[in-house]
Amino acid sequence: MELNVIRAERTLSLLTNTYLANTDSVKASVALVLDTVLSQNLFDYVGAVGVTVETTKRYESAVHKWIARVSSLLVGKSSESRMAGILLVKHTTLQSPPIFVENAPKWITSLLNMLGKADIAAVHAAALQLLLVFLDIVREVPELEREIAGTQVLRMNQAVLALADKNPELVDTALELLMYSASWFPKPFRSSIDKTETLCLRLLNGSMARTNGTTCKRAANCLASLPLVGGKVTVEERWFQYVLQTVGTIEICIDHIMCAETPATNVETRQSMPGMPAFADDFIVSIPQAADRIASMTELVVALLSRPVDVDVPIPVDGLVAVASKLALVHVRVASSKSNRAEFGLVPLLAPQIQRAAIRIMAVLAIALGDFMHPFLSAVARAMTAINTRHLVSATTQVALYSLVQLYVERYGYGFVICLPKELIASAISDLNVQSKRQVSATAGSALSASLSSKKRGGRSRAAEIADSEGASNMLQIQYTDVVYSALKTVLALLKHTPTVLNSSLRAQIDGQVLTLLMLEMVGGLSSPAASCSSDARYQVALCQCLEASIMSPDPWQKAVVPHAVSVFSAGLGNPSVAVRDACSAALANIEPIIHARLPAQLRAPETEKDVEQEYAVPKAILDGQVSLGAGLDGSAFAEPSEKQRLSAEKLHEQEVEEDERGVEANTKRFKNFSVQPASTRSISKENLQLQQPPSASAASPPVRVLPAPAVPAAVSAQSETSMFAPSKPATLSANPVSTPIAAKQQDSNEDEDEDEDDDIPDIVMEGSDSEDE
Repeated sequence: MELNVIRAERTLSLLTNTYLANTDSVKASVALVLDTVLSQNLFDYVGAVGVTVETTKRYESAVHKWIARVSSLLVGKSSESRMAGILLVKHTTLQSPPIFVENAPKWITSLLNMLGKADIAAVHAAALQLLLVFLDIVREVPELEREIAGTQVLRMNQAVLALADKNPELVDTALELLMYSASWFPKPFRSSIDKTETLCLRLLNGSMARTNGTTCKRAANCLASLPLVGGKVTVEERWFQYVLQTVGTIEICIDHIMCAETPATNVETRQSMPGMPAFADDFIVSIPQAADRIASMTELVVALLSRPVDVDVPIPVDGLVAVASKLALVHVRVASSKSNRAEFGLVPLLAPQIQRAAIRIMAVLAIALGDFMHPFLSAVARAMTAINTRHLVSATTQVALYSLVQLYVERYGYGFVICLPKELIASAISDLNVQSKRQVSATAGSALSASLSSKKRGGRSRAAEIADSEGASNMLQIQYTDVVYSALKTVLALLKHTPTVLNSSLRAQIDGQVLTLLMLEMVGGLSSPAASCSSDARYQVALCQCLEASIMSPDPWQKAVVPHAVSVFSAGLGNPSVAVRDACSAALANIEPIIHARLPAQLRAPETEKDVEQEYAVPKAILDGQVSLGAGLDGSAFAEPSEKQRLSAEKLHEQEVEEDERGVEANTKRFKNFSVQPASTRSISKENLQLQQPPSASAASPPVRVLPAPAVPAAVSAQSETSMFAPSKPATLSANPVSTPIAAKQQDSNEDEDEDEDDDIPDIVMEGSDSEDE
């Protein structure tokens, strides 16, 4: 940081002592000085921290010398020195506002003195711009606002008004400064409100509508900011009065164009802007003058509705919609009139200007009012239809009309489109027609037909004719215009917001025209006249967006355009324009789910820390054998049971333990009874061998497998010992659930082979000695 401060101090000293020391050489060196100040940020280190005291003192000394030098240039004797001083003070202020805060009173006084003296227009314009920069900083500093706003702002307003009256070249800059002064410092501006209103109305009388449209816009914005000043008339009253006077002035101009007398009932109620000059006696001058005044008053309507107001104001929506409808119907009323007045011959010349005024009023109503325009959508749609007259509308008016339709479709959707006549939609689609936009050589068709008849000829002649036909096809020229682009944007808005309004024939026409244009661009290549230039990139982007919107909002009877669209978008990825490549890439990404449909990803709630720990604990518990696979997958092994579930589990466990104890006791008792019997009594005949379940066992429990104790060797015969280890035949369950008869093993091998081994018999095996009947 200290090195940067040292470098800035040395540079400032060099500039001040070398390039700005001599007043005569300032004009030649001011560009170098400004470039150095802007590129190296020499005033960024005012009040820097982390710098030694000695370095800070040297830097502050260099800054002080710089301020003293530019202040002397500001009050110099020559215009060149004053211009150099204005530029240096401006960039010093923009780079370091604390420096301006310290020197604000001195610099503002110097500028106001400069405005009061005769000087060249460039110096006065630069001084006005510097004053605007000062006001922007002063309104954010309370100390300066109290010190300067009381006296200096009032003096500045008077000086600016006087300068605007003397020098018409400075009117634009003066109007901008007055507009911000009225918005930022309303109280000091109240004494200048009448003069400012007179200045603005003088510029809005229609005399400068054609020659200088920028001045009319700034005058309208300045006049629209005057209601914010307040005073004896409140903000609401002054604003509403301006709107009524503007509407009344437009209606008077319409009546003059139509050569209609104003009804006596409307003369008293209709208001008009004060100070407007009367129309000329010659209609050749007065009718264009009325049209220019309509354009100027339209700028005022736009400014009043678009500039922010701190309070709620009443808006006469019905009056504004009515005057817009009247403007849209002027040429229709003239065309349907049976009068042979010579004045009506001028109306077709002025119709585009009057129609654009109506379009601007309807557009600003939609932007400013929003949903409050719903009751007036049908009237707006009728006015649009009246403007869309083919034999009178101009290309500029058609572009403005399509932009207006796009705005209303995007804001109001079906609520507006159901009121819009189908003729206007069909007009927008017909402007996409390729046939009227291309020129084909007259020999192209004959060459193509001749190539078909030359199939039986030699290869060289057929190749030559094909080459001729290709040369003729290269004569295709696509001429994009602003009307085509605005029509594309309108169709795109319809496809996005109200696709069901377009019937199948219109959808087929749109798809056909869009695909034709895109394929001609794709097939043409860079060497063909049909290839797009760099200026045609916005048209290609609009075409790709229309095709994508048509695919994303399909019609039930729409032809399959997805394969063609994929080819077009894939080819567009190699377009030299970045905007076209981005549009094609986005379109391919959007239609990918249509080509390869799949279920959307399921949303999950954000996992807590406990869930994450359990997720990592489940696989480890399964691998260690602590938890079964099913319990680990469904998470039941790690779930915390409730109190009710815990009591039920304990009760069930106790019941299972009791049943197991009763079963063990019963089996032990039966085993003892069986083992104490002699061997002779344990030899049971095959017909009566049955296994009795213990009386304590339930009827639903399965038969118990009992292993008898080994017999006493002395009491067992050879035959019974042999039969003890012989395989026994599977038993057959009887209908009795208590006892299961077990058939003894058959001695005859032939009978064993006849048994059906595939019978559905439970696998019940009893081990014991099966002795023969003695």
